[in-house]
Amino acid sequence: MTRTTGKYSHKRYGCSHCGAVSTEGTNHWGEIYSRCGSCSWRRPMDATVKVCLEPMPEGYAEPEPWTLVRLGDVASTV
Repeated sequence: MTRTTGKYSHKRYGCSHCGAVSTEGTNHWGEIYSRCGSCSWRRPMDATVKVCLEPMPEGYAEPEPWTLVRLGDVASTV
């Protein structure tokens, strides 16, 4: 059985929009959804996806990415 989470640790993550690298604390090696200090101000309503830059340890797998939705996708805005 392959695990997707492990011990909480700080890892390097790269912004998928601008490539800025930051250190983030997580318990996995998959994508995270966090504001980017370099470019989020340009697109305040867009989700920022950061990709883990650290090598994944043997015996682990990347968790499935989240499905990103907006308010209009789940409720009527009219």
